[in-house]
Amino acid sequence: MLRCKITLLLLLCLLMSCLSWSQPTIWQNSSSKLNEAKENGSRQISKLKNWKKHISECGHDSNYRHSLSLGLRLNTNGWSGGLSYLRYDGPGTKVLWELSFSGLQHEKEVKQQRRDVTYRYLARNSPYILGKINNAYTLQLAYGREQMLFPAVIDGNLSLSLRYAAGPALALLKPYYLNLLYVTYTPQEHAYSQSEHFTETNADKFLNSASILGSGKWSKGIGETRLIPGLFAELAIALEPGRPESFVKTITIGGNAALYTSKIEMMTERKAYAYQACFFVGLYFGRRWR
Repeated sequence: MLRCKITLLLLLCLLMSCLSWSQPTIWQNSSSKLNEAKENGSRQISKLKNWKKHISECGHDSNYRHSLSLGLRLNTNGWSGGLSYLRYDGPGTKVLWELSFSGLQHEKEVKQQRRDVTYRYLARNSPYILGKINNAYTLQLAYGREQMLFPAVIDGNLSLSLRYAAGPALALLKPYYLNLLYVTYTPQEHAYSQSEHFTETNADKFLNSASILGSGKWSKGIGETRLIPGLFAELAIALEPGRPESFVKTITIGGNAALYTSKIEMMTERKAYAYQACFFVGLYFGRRWR
């Protein structure tokens, strides 16, 4: 009995010594983790403040408050070019005005050329697009904003911004002319060429490659151009390499969608729609000033 009491007393002493040794260790670990969390929080706040300061300094350079640039873009449905004006409106924010002119191409357009040398002397043997009835162009006036997202993506030499804009649009449909071949026998053979746009009466010749000598002059039919009003919206990412300086160089990647009051007819026997949408890649060059 005495032996059991002695054993129990020894175990109790051993347990108390273990608790007294481990308790400071637990408090030390908790205190260390708390201090580490505070340091991480301070570092994140410091990074956020530096980032905000960087945006303010890079996105709003007091030396250059205005910029004007000329841009060229390749679209999934053609090409476009125009002028872009930006006015600095605050840290990382700019007001955007843009005027652009585009040439539309139908996905089914295929250029071809007459191979038969017969009657070639009647008209120039220029390439043409079978089934095309209109040359389509658009004029767009945009108003929007450019918001800086990342002022220094790569070593402070590449800024990334978001552009969004909308405004009125105007589609221009100019009739597409072809040099058509006509042959009569009265009783001798008499061949001649006429430059014509598509109509229901000449459809058998306009859509028959054997009766086409080539495309007509681009200037022919300008007076018959039809105007179709509409609205459009655009969203793009703007990449600007280099630190703020007087010379502007910007790459844009985005999309454009427009809705018109009438169908944009470009090809016969193809369904036409009252809207146009595309993706694009653009390159702008220009100048900044105060």
